[in-house]
Amino acid sequence: MIIDYLNFISKKKSQITIFILLNICGLIFFLLPHDIFANMLDLKFSYNEEVVKRSFVLIGEDGRQLYFFSALIIDTIYPLLYVSLFIGAYFKLFRKNAFLLIFPLMAGLFDISENIQVSLLLSNFPTLSSQNIFYSSTSTSIKWIAIGISLTVLIYGIIKKLRSR
Repeated sequence: MIIDYLNFISKKKSQITIFILLNICGLIFFLLPHDIFANMLDLKFSYNEEVVKRSFVLIGEDGRQLYFFSALIIDTIYPLLYVSLFIGAYFKLFRKNAFLLIFPLMAGLFDISENIQVSLLLSNFPTLSSQNIFYSSTSTSIKWIAIGISLTVLIYGIIKKLRSR
């Protein structure tokens, strides 16, 4: 079953479809009202209580409600798409090195963890837990590190494949 999924998402048509869907999700985030995109905690590498308060105040109450639902719905679809895109490409490039899948999988898991933590912050605002901010910020930072490693490995694999031709 896993091999079937890997074969499916590594096909050129699947990769193109996933890439298009990923960009549609990104566009939806970009077009959210209340200046949500510019103030999304998800896009920052690290943040503290001051950054959280400023972001949440700037988007207002309606923005916080929309951010809450988009974090739980759209931003749960987003990591599923980019993890599938990475894994599909990795499966083509590194078929014998399955351990490399850990990097995109880790990025996706920490992204989903981040979404849960951000949703908790949004639902409890203006009361903010320093522990929740720490977990949220740490999840976001680890996500970005894992995405950076995933991209580096992907670029390495593409260059290696091009050189071997």
